Amino acid sequence: GAVAFNVPPMAWMQTRIVQMAGGEPAWSSVSSSGGWTTVSLEQIAAWDADQIFIISYAKNSADIVTALKSDTQWQALRAVKEGDLSAFPSDLYSWDQADARWILGLTWLAGRLHPGQFPGMDIVQKTEQFYQVLYGLDSHFFEENIRPMFKGDLP
Repeated sequence: GAVAFNVPPMAWMQTRIVQMAGGEPAWSSVSSSGGWTTVSLEQIAAWDADQIFIISYAKNSADIVTALKSDTQWQALRAVKEGDLSAFPSDLYSWDQADARWILGLTWLAGRLHPGQFPGMDIVQKTEQFYQVLYGLDSHFFEENIRPMFKGDLP
């Protein structure tokens, strides 16, 4: 029943995506020994981030966000109160990893951090274009095989 929260090292892809999207990682002061660093809820509260993005490699991040939103301790966080707790997306893999999908994660995150700079951005359309250009997959294949795999905060 215990939940562990981890933050990536500053040099890893997850942090770089936040920076490239125009965000400032709240965990920049955490020293890492080369891997993800466990942090407490108290530390997350002390950072008082404007937005919080949940990544999960084992479960649907949207399910985790739903559970956190119903947790009284998480409800006290400013980002949760303001509706800025989001589930990082994935399809076959999470969009924050060092494979070709990182560009989807960057695009999605930039739209979340700066919605005024990306009015009307359709991340589903961008994702379909990504699969067409990179892998030569047509719209039918995308709708039948990729889109049903969407997890996280995706339409």
